Amino acid sequence: MMIPHQYRTVAFTDVAVDLDDDSLRTFFLSRQVYRRTRFVVARSRDAYAVVELTKAGEVELFVGVTDARVLAGPAETVFVDRPDIDTAVPSQLLRAARELPGTPRCVIVRGRYEHVNFILDPAPRRVHVLDVAPPWPAKLYDQVQRIADTAEELPATECVPQVVDLEKLAATEPAEHYLLPCRGGGMSVAGAEISYLDEVPPQADWVLLGCARSRAIHDHFYPDQAANLRQIDICPAALAATLPLPPGEARLTKCCLLEENIETRGDTVVVPWGASFTLVAEGLATASELAGKLGSGTERNGGAS
Repeated sequence: MMIPHQYRTVAFTDVAVDLDDDSLRTFFLSRQVYRRTRFVVARSRDAYAVVELTKAGEVELFVGVTDARVLAGPAETVFVDRPDIDTAVPSQLLRAARELPGTPRCVIVRGRYEHVNFILDPAPRRVHVLDVAPPWPAKLYDQVQRIADTAEELPATECVPQVVDLEKLAATEPAEHYLLPCRGGGMSVAGAEISYLDEVPPQADWVLLGCARSRAIHDHFYPDQAANLRQIDICPAALAATLPLPPGEARLTKCCLLEENIETRGDTVVVPWGASFTLVAEGLATASELAGKLGSGTERNGGAS
């Protein structure tokens, strides 16, 4: 996959020649270009091609072209106007390409601020984001989406929501009374009473809907009930272990037992519950890098990427 790191290296020009290799090479070898130009989107009537240039140097303001190579011709190139897409953000370019029928080999995007960039041979890194809800939207996935929409340094990454509905999870252990960690999620279970652990309610015959940290807090306040407590584990990191991923893909999730660091556990990157944007961004970058490595392994073994 290729995406120019800086769209200022991409020029857009109309040409009065056919968009075949020989014609475009002859055309550009006869011209000088701005010293920062590396790629050219060449348009002839309603057809497009993407050309990579080799220049004589980058010192003078305009330099001669020593070679021109067509990266994608008209038959495999699609041009789209997407003013909602920031063409400096790889994951946004990827989204624009993936939304087209058949995902063409080369997609040229004229996006926000009229800036033009392209994506060639889209092959995304796929990161599944496992979270629990309510609250809705699932916070970790919402954070990841906002980060991916602005992360210019993050390679093109497709973030796939993997959200576990806590109300459906509670239904797997029917009860008349559930104990939740706190009111924050706004959760309810039809026909059942709800109490909140952080309010330390009077002891009752309940099912704890919580993680290992919630269990430890519960056992501190209700030691007599510890041995017989029924619990549904809602830890996303624990749930991840029960939900295998496709080969070559990675996952990002969270755990409240982490506080200020991230961990990589096999194909899964774990950030703290309630992590800052900085830590989530670090976790996403780590998961994307992991997906890149895992994807390269499946390609070598003949698997899907």
